[in-house]
Amino acid sequence: MDFTILFIGLGIVVALFIIGKIFAILTKILVVILIVAALAVGFFIWQNKETNPDKTGAAYSYIMYL
Repeated sequence: MDFTILFIGLGIVVALFIIGKIFAILTKILVVILIVAALAVGFFIWQNKETNPDKTGAAYSYIMYL
């Protein structure tokens, strides 16, 4: 019996399994990056909220308030 086809099939299955594991790791990394980016953007927007309409957000910094 020729086992070549079985070995090729087993190799394809193993390769797909490894590729799936790699994509699972990359997906987790991408989700973490997106969460960190969303938190950073949210923190940036939260810090730049301007309550006084007389001041523009870019013109006044923490140093000017001192």
